[in-house]
Amino acid sequence: MDVVAHDAILRPDLAAERDLTASERAPGAERTAPGAEEAEELPHGVDAQRARLHGIAAEMAAEEPVVGIDVALGDDPSADAVLRDLEDAVDHQERRQRQPRGESFGRVARGVGALTKGTPVVASVRRPDGCPNCARDEQDMCLWGRYTERGIGGLHGYCAERYAERPEYLFAVPEKIAAVAVLLEPLTISEKGWRHTIAAQRRMTFWEPKRALVTGAGPVGILAAVLLRLRGLDVTVVERTEKPERRALLGTIGATYAATSVTPLVELAGPRGHVDVALEATGSAQVAFALMDLLGPNGVLVLTSVTGGMGPLEVPADDINKRLVLWNALVLGTVNANAVDFRQGIADLVAAEERWPGFLGSLITRRVPLARAAEALTHDPTQIKTVVEVRVDGGFSLEPPT
Repeated sequence: MDVVAHDAILRPDLAAERDLTASERAPGAERTAPGAEEAEELPHGVDAQRARLHGIAAEMAAEEPVVGIDVALGDDPSADAVLRDLEDAVDHQERRQRQPRGESFGRVARGVGALTKGTPVVASVRRPDGCPNCARDEQDMCLWGRYTERGIGGLHGYCAERYAERPEYLFAVPEKIAAVAVLLEPLTISEKGWRHTIAAQRRMTFWEPKRALVTGAGPVGILAAVLLRLRGLDVTVVERTEKPERRALLGTIGATYAATSVTPLVELAGPRGHVDVALEATGSAQVAFALMDLLGPNGVLVLTSVTGGMGPLEVPADDINKRLVLWNALVLGTVNANAVDFRQGIADLVAAEERWPGFLGSLITRRVPLARAAEALTHDPTQIKTVVEVRVDGGFSLEPPT
């Protein structure tokens, strides 16, 4: 679920919230230190004393979010006030668990520090649970699994006239990409996958990937193709059913388009029969396992989707195992939430808009008013990014500050 608002109020009283001492906290705010109740559950031998050092993170996770951003939607009927990511238009969508996300875009109306009035911002979704990784701002690598996520689990999302958020979960975006900033969150899925790919490939002295295969031509898949093209790879984006308009769209960024209804996936790996990088964004377990058998020497497969099927699946397990072992291939999953990936995503959106003007905007293909939101839930394979517009009378100005 992508939510875009146009004005926000940032309260400066949040600045010291993180640093409250025990004596300054309200009565009853004391909680059991995470080390006392969680130590036996921590993996990798993390001891209780180390966990206790990060008790403040656990306290923050257990509290209601402190009001930091008050987002008011505008009343200009020509503006896009709220965008919701209702579906990834990929051919295996019917097999996916339709889990809406809760990210947002807005403008700061009353700010503090670098988040001055009018600053365009995007909010992240996941909130930490106090584990050692979460305490180090790596809630995407959470150890305990007790995190909360706005609009997904444990916290309200952003589909509202107003919402509140802490400033540390807000990322300022340049004005030049404000109109497409709603694409930042889905892009960070691939940003993290690529960052971890590069980190893992430091296991060798030399690795120069040239060919990438992306399965799924919805927002996540297309944005992954953008990332890979920016890094100089030859990219083929694959989906099941042929869509001529999708071929033309991807041609804009120099990517190749193919459909498995026309060409078998194995033939799309190229003349060598394998690829250096594969990224799965279809929601199909069958596709995920098929890609494992297409990895070349030292190749990497990045899995981005949570498959929803419950039935058995027959796979060439021996062939896959031999390929992974003998060719030192990697398979890794990616869950986004890290600030590093949001910042890199902003840089990549700017680079993409400069290199291929208008391409990112063309990914938002359908808009409906809130009163007709149910219409947008009907799967339409011709659409890429569907948005629902929410407007409120008497909202703040939608224009950037002068």
